[in-house]
Order: sequence, then structure tokens, then C-alpha cells
Amino acid sequence: MKKIFTLLVVSICIISCEDVIELDLNNAAPRLVIDAALELQEDGFTEATVLLTRSSAFYQEEILFVDDASVIVTDPSGTDHTFILTNPGLYKNVTLNIQDGESYVLTVIDGDDIYTATQEFISTVPYSRVEQSEITGFGDFTEITGFFNDPPGEENYYLFEYIDAYNTEVDISDDEFSDGNEALTAFFMEDLPTGTIITLTIKGIDRRGFTFYDTLIQQTADGGGGPFDTQPATVRGNIINTVNPENFPYGYFRVSEKFEIEYTVVENP
Repeated sequence: MKKIFTLLVVSICIISCEDVIELDLNNAAPRLVIDAALELQEDGFTEATVLLTRSSAFYQEEILFVDDASVIVTDPSGTDHTFILTNPGLYKNVTLNIQDGESYVLTVIDGDDIYTATQEFISTVPYSRVEQSEITGFGDFTEITGFFNDPPGEENYYLFEYIDAYNTEVDISDDEFSDGNEALTAFFMEDLPTGTIITLTIKGIDRRGFTFYDTLIQQTADGGGGPFDTQPATVRGNIINTVNPENFPYGYFRVSEKFEIEYTVVENP
């Protein structure tokens, strides 16, 4: 995945004078980055994944995967579900069966550090339809809009994802101005060929998760990358280090209901 850092280069030219400008870049000691998600699919299957990486120095392009950690999720009955390393940094479990109204405990053991988080299951709603429109002007864009019906009388927060063969985009919203009404999320894509198959997902998150992802999206808006890349600044999630609290991790533990819908791009809708 791409880094989410933005490099600001300032060039100062003065006749007959040269100054050496030192940039104070982020070269702090690496921290563990935890992207943990338990997702209840529409078919009732639970997808449980934990991606572990380490933050890196400013100029370092290589992603530092963590392959020697222990990852466990404890369900409400007290049963521990062990995650198995399946790809570099990616741990998965197939024994979990998450349920509405229940809370789950994540434990990650990395060397002498023990990281934990407790998160309640957050439900959501499915998409009702997808619409496509073309936008011209300062550039040609295809707008893909997913619609859903927000439940009335509830405080809801949403995490959206757009996926095609070449692109992945993330967005969030709340229902402050759409409670109980039809709501939407829109993605604007350049050079989207006819016939492209798109998957839109909608996932439930809580208020703290909304704030976390909102901060990451704002940080990455100008610099490219994505919200699950190594983070350039201190963005505290819901995971703590129980051994050394000052050595806190980056990342978030999310337990969500998830719905998805597919759409195929058409010509001049």
C-alpha cells in the first residue's frame, strides 16, 4: 500500500547566497500499526482479519510487516480464538461467529508488549440502489452513488468503501442531517471504462471509530494513499499497550455488520 505522507519541499533562491535547510521529518521509533476488523457478512459468515505493520521513517518506502506476533480475540463466552498468519502481516481466523449486541476483546502480543482493545458489535443497513452519472467541466468524472435508508431515532455512523479492479476509496458519514431518511455516499472516479465492475460496501462504526477514520481521511486528502497505510502523525485509536502505555499503537479494532452491492458501469447512463 502507498504511504500517506505528504512531502513539502520549499526552495529558496537568493542571489550569491545558499542556505542549507534542514527538514524535521518523522523519524521517531517505529510503532505497531494494528488494522483489526471483525465483519459480519450478509450471509452470516464472520470475516476476521488483523493486519500488523510498523510505522517507518519518512523516506522508507518498504512496508514493514509483522509476522511473529500472537493475535487472539476473546468472545463473550470467554473462548479465545487464535488468528493464523496467512500472508505477510495478515492474520485470519475462521472460528469466530460475531453477534449483535456482544463485545469482543482483541489481544496482540508483540515481543514484550501486549496490546488490547474491547469493542462492541455495530450494526448497519444495506444499500437500496446504486446510480451512475457523468460530470464534465474541469475534468471528466464518473459519479457512483450508493443510496441507503437510515434507521430513525438512532445515532448511526457509517464506513463506506469503493472497490474496482484498480481503485479502492474510503469514505465515512453520520446521520446528523439524515436521521430516518434516505441517505447516500458518492465516489468520483476518473477514466472509468464501461463494463467496470464496482463493489460498494457499507459498515457500521461507532462515534469513536468515526472520529478516528475522519482524522485519517483528512490527513490523506492531500497526500494520496489510504487510511490503512502507515500514519504520519499521532492518531490514537481504541487499542492500548497494557505493558507500556507510552508505547501505544496506531490503528483501530472494529466489530461491524457489513453489506455490499455490485454495480457495472454503463455507457452514458
